[in-house]
Parts: sequence; C-alpha cells; structure tokens
Amino acid sequence: MSGKHTQVRANRNEVAVSHTTTDSPLLPIEQIERLQAIAPHRVEWVFDQTQIESEARRKETRRINTMIFMERIAGLVFALVISLIGLGAATYLALSGSEVPASIIGGTTLVGIVTAFVAGKKSDTSKK
Repeated sequence: MSGKHTQVRANRNEVAVSHTTTDSPLLPIEQIERLQAIAPHRVEWVFDQTQIESEARRKETRRINTMIFMERIAGLVFALVISLIGLGAATYLALSGSEVPASIIGGTTLVGIVTAFVAGKKSDTSKK
C-alpha cells in the first residue's frame, strides 16, 4: 500500500492543512466516522465495496503474475529451441566438412545466447 501525505502549516495565523492520498481501498477512519454521523446505513455498503474491490485486486494480481510467469517460460523455451537449432546446424556443417561456416554459425549462436542472458540480467537489475 503506497500513500502520499502532505502537510502545510502557517505560524502567524495558525492555519494547518493536512491531506493524505493512498491507493488503499479503505477510507481513513475520520471519513468513516463522518459518514457514520451523516448516513449510518452507508458505512456497511462502504465495507462491502471495499471487500469486493480487494478481491478484484487479488484476482487481477494473480492473473498478472501468471501471465508474467508464462511469458518468461515461453521466452526460455524459444531461446532453447533457437540455440539448439543454431548449434545443431553448426554440428551438421562441421561433420559435413564445412568447418568455416560451422564455426561462424556456432560462434554467432553462442555469442547471441551469452549476449541475451547478460543483457537480460542487466535490464532486470536496472528496473529495481
């Protein structure tokens, strides 16, 4: 839960302003107390809506985490397939007697794999 709290004070006339912004689905206690004084039947509705919203947030978070996991696994599988194809082609060419094209394809495949993993690790750490 993240929040932002702002306070402004003036010494001469004793003016103080306080403002809080939060992404929490629950209202601050002071606002709930004011709502209780104005419309007591709406307080229960606020709590019901808060529960519905929190359940929706948990469901959305679970779905997002599942999609991120599937994306990462798919990326690993495709990287494995591409690297196996590249190394397989290099092996086939080397066994066929074409050492220069085999070394170029094999070297390029290995450099590509290492670059992808190193660049991927750097971008992951820069996001944090």
